[in-house]
Amino acid sequence: MPELEYSQTPLYMQLYTELKRAIDEGDLKPGERFPTESELVEEYHVSRTTVRKALKEMTKESYLVRYRGRGSYVSQKKMSRPLSAKANSFSEICREINCKAGARVMKCQLEDALPEDLEELDLPEGSKVVAIERVRLADNEPVSLEIARFTESFDFLLFEDLNNCSMYELIQKKCGISFVSSRKVIEMVFANYETAKYLCIPNDYPLISIASVVSCTNGKKAHRSLQLIVGDKFKFII
Repeated sequence: MPELEYSQTPLYMQLYTELKRAIDEGDLKPGERFPTESELVEEYHVSRTTVRKALKEMTKESYLVRYRGRGSYVSQKKMSRPLSAKANSFSEICREINCKAGARVMKCQLEDALPEDLEELDLPEGSKVVAIERVRLADNEPVSLEIARFTESFDFLLFEDLNNCSMYELIQKKCGISFVSSRKVIEMVFANYETAKYLCIPNDYPLISIASVVSCTNGKKAHRSLQLIVGDKFKFII
């Protein structure tokens, strides 16, 4: 690796740029143990203070995850998701970053509509909804819990195998229905025991919650959903 030079750019930023390049170009891969402070001092002929400042920047920019007593590791690849009114397909997002999308069904049944379902989906009293809960996987790793509540007109989903498939693509194929818009409410929450178990994370782990009401191309409301996304698995683009 090139030796750093004294210039107007601080040494720690030169080191940060070089280490970032090594990750971006695949010399250091996601999940791989990162060189220690001592190794970086010896390799780049800089002070430990310079190394620590560079590593602080790497951690702040989410290139590294640092564990007390275990050292630093290259962060896992994050999934990019645009923040827009468009109804986004998880499978489509995975394809864009060359990840294998998967799903594990935790619940799929017909239920009495909740008051929130009646209000947000414009349903009459006594309506039923198709309630589906799935853990979404990227390269076989759990990244989100998806809770969807469809109007009863989508009851054919009860008889489909929803493991490892895109529901949006299935609905498009079976019914010719596309989802074009959604109203989203985004907030930070913390995993309860059940969610943590599903996503293989500790209790109270930070999650990004996205609550949506999704409409079809004709403007009719089709379902409401709640996505609980592991906080360090995604980055959002506005």
